[in-house]
Amino acid sequence: MDENGPQAQQQNGRSPERTGFRGSSVWKALAIGAFAGFGGILFGYDTGYINGVMAMGYFENIAKPPPWLKLDREQRPFWADDKLAPAWFHLPGRDKSLIVGLLSAGTCVGSLLGSDAADYLGRRVALLLGCLVFIWGIVDQTTSVHMDLLGRGRFETGLGMGMISTVIILYLAEISPASIRGFMVAFYQFCITMGLLISSCINMGTRGMWNMGSYRIPVSLQLVWAIALIVWLLFLPESPRWHVKMGNLNKAKVALAQLRCLHENDESVRMELNDMELNYEHELTVTQPGKYWQSWLSCFRGPWRESGSNVRRTILGIAMQMFQQITGVNFIFYFGTAFFQQQGFDNVFVILVAMSAVNVASTIASFYVVNKLRRRSLLMAGAAIMALCQFTVATVGLVWRGQGSPPSRGGFHVGHAPTRNLAPMPAWHFWTTMAGVGIYLFCYATTWGPGAWILTGEIFPLNIRARGVGLSTATNWLSNSVVSFVTPVLIDADQWNLGPAVFLIWGSACLLACVFTYFFVPETKGLTLEQVDLMFELSARGPSRWVPPEDVARRFSSYSRRHSTAK
Repeated sequence: MDENGPQAQQQNGRSPERTGFRGSSVWKALAIGAFAGFGGILFGYDTGYINGVMAMGYFENIAKPPPWLKLDREQRPFWADDKLAPAWFHLPGRDKSLIVGLLSAGTCVGSLLGSDAADYLGRRVALLLGCLVFIWGIVDQTTSVHMDLLGRGRFETGLGMGMISTVIILYLAEISPASIRGFMVAFYQFCITMGLLISSCINMGTRGMWNMGSYRIPVSLQLVWAIALIVWLLFLPESPRWHVKMGNLNKAKVALAQLRCLHENDESVRMELNDMELNYEHELTVTQPGKYWQSWLSCFRGPWRESGSNVRRTILGIAMQMFQQITGVNFIFYFGTAFFQQQGFDNVFVILVAMSAVNVASTIASFYVVNKLRRRSLLMAGAAIMALCQFTVATVGLVWRGQGSPPSRGGFHVGHAPTRNLAPMPAWHFWTTMAGVGIYLFCYATTWGPGAWILTGEIFPLNIRARGVGLSTATNWLSNSVVSFVTPVLIDADQWNLGPAVFLIWGSACLLACVFTYFFVPETKGLTLEQVDLMFELSARGPSRWVPPEDVARRFSSYSRRHSTAK
């Protein structure tokens, strides 16, 4: 991730790009990152499309048809012309949990497999392999006509998505100059939100179809994004840092020259490659490479109270990804359609598209925010405002619930909700809820959405980076899976029936994230990886404008020589 080299002179406490870097090199990195980040569309689309599909009557009929269901000549149930199915026709919360959660379970496993593939096969080959596994799962989902094949396809798709999401963060971080590293990862987050928006629009267009196309079209369109990513990956260079790790210095020089738009013998390429070698040699003196399981255990070495230890960094990466997922965003994009139906909102598909549009617009704003504002302050402020929004939505929903709203009288099933003979929704409830959710999405998309991924890519040294990012990404998907499985239990009328009170849980998680950031997250904006290593020696609550020393590389080099002599 550190493409600047630690020997660059410091200006105002932050490292500029090496003078040999030209404007074309930044644009080349942006262009490559843009298409590599295209994998984010896969991430977002696959996350979002199932939300609308599970609210389609035909899908529910195929997935779990009642044994006594009578269809007309067009294979439609007798209520097909109504806006909503009867209250007693719905997928059980257990089946909803499986459909949503199997993807997350697969991605959790795929994240760990992706880190292995990235280390042994290379970042680029690992991405290609992840795309092929992803396509395998999409084919199974598209051809499914029952729950078993659909569930298997969701798990297979998750395996591929887990590999892609892990390796893309590695790849983007390792090719990016420090000055645009935040922008590159923010663009990946932008691609995720674009995928969510596209899936919402496709669902809105197919929701009225009473045939297999209603759900097969949204599912099969994922093949377009996967195939496009495979084609572009054929033209991408391998990460020069992976070549350095494998000892292929000539290949590293060629890849670095391609990324920087410079000749292979250019002085800037030689100096930057030398910095990569010195840094990696230093990391090897600190953590010697071992066998397969020892390489994983290296992530947990060192006292956890020591800021710069591997275990401290691993805990930080895992916690950041966990908090990103339990703050409520996936509740909105997984179960938002069904939840707003339960609350008595009209045009829920339009609401979902509007929320996705807010998410996209906010992520565009994050391009500026993550590069201009300090990351530590940004994360704390974002978590605090998100908590306030969650508590507001919960309070408004509970007040209306106490006045005889749908949840208190009809119950709620995660599917079509009973909305007949209900009192009209007051305008204050509608607009307060929409404002709370909209502001929450804006804060998430500009702070924790990209921020957690940026920090995950910055905090690990090269020798354990693939493992550390893999563990962090696996935690992201594991937390995602837990939310997917637990949420229907929390809000289903046959279970806990929390209704809007579920936002109190997400709001409390946001407050915990704010406290955790204050005590444990350091400020890494504008620092090279070598400087981040030194920054970890300080308390996270240390000076926010810490000035790194100018002799980082010399300190690492002399340390390595002393260590070798001692041996």
